[in-house]
Amino acid sequence: MMKTPINLLGASRTDAGVHALGQVARFAAALPSTVDLEQLRHAWNARLPRGIFIRSLVPSDPGFHPCVNVKQKTYYYTLFLKKPLPFVERFGWYYQFMPQVNLATFAQALQCYVGTHDFGSFCKVDSDNPKDTVRTIDAIKLKHFPRWGALIVEIKGPSFVRFQIRRMIGYALDLARRPHLGVDYLQELLKNPNPQQTLIKADAKGLCLRRIIYHHDPKSTAE
Repeated sequence: MMKTPINLLGASRTDAGVHALGQVARFAAALPSTVDLEQLRHAWNARLPRGIFIRSLVPSDPGFHPCVNVKQKTYYYTLFLKKPLPFVERFGWYYQFMPQVNLATFAQALQCYVGTHDFGSFCKVDSDNPKDTVRTIDAIKLKHFPRWGALIVEIKGPSFVRFQIRRMIGYALDLARRPHLGVDYLQELLKNPNPQQTLIKADAKGLCLRRIIYHHDPKSTAE
């Protein structure tokens, strides 16, 4: 359609099965001044696979980079409290031991993550190419939707390491159903990072990138 190859650069890498409602991507192309961006958006959406939809198409500054100057990312993780209907099953995760989970302990465990910590116990670490695993969690909120039979965990922070959120959720669920562990076990993992863990990693399909806010230009926020 552009009659020339274009390269997309996304703001956030997501694992297979993870959803993104607020992904931001950039491409560079010489467009005629007569091009209507809204018509172009509709034309592209008509050609894209059903699982991809462009919500907005806007010009950006020449120096804009979707991975740079990120102020905050917001992720949602959806947990079903009971086995969901097939129509919504792929948008959340039903943890098989959910009936055994103490929700008060789960909520308490999630708050352990708020602040700046070394999340080396919560990510995949490449020994040949080690990365800084210190990250800051700005806020975590737990929202209950009885009508849907679901919980949504809202997590905000400027950046995350691979698998971090899925393991944050999984670890909190795992200890919340095993009283002998306690929240102090989670705090110990934050104080003494060790990537070799036996606690569960939450399923990818419950995670969704909801929003990205940039420092330099509020108009570039995706929501």
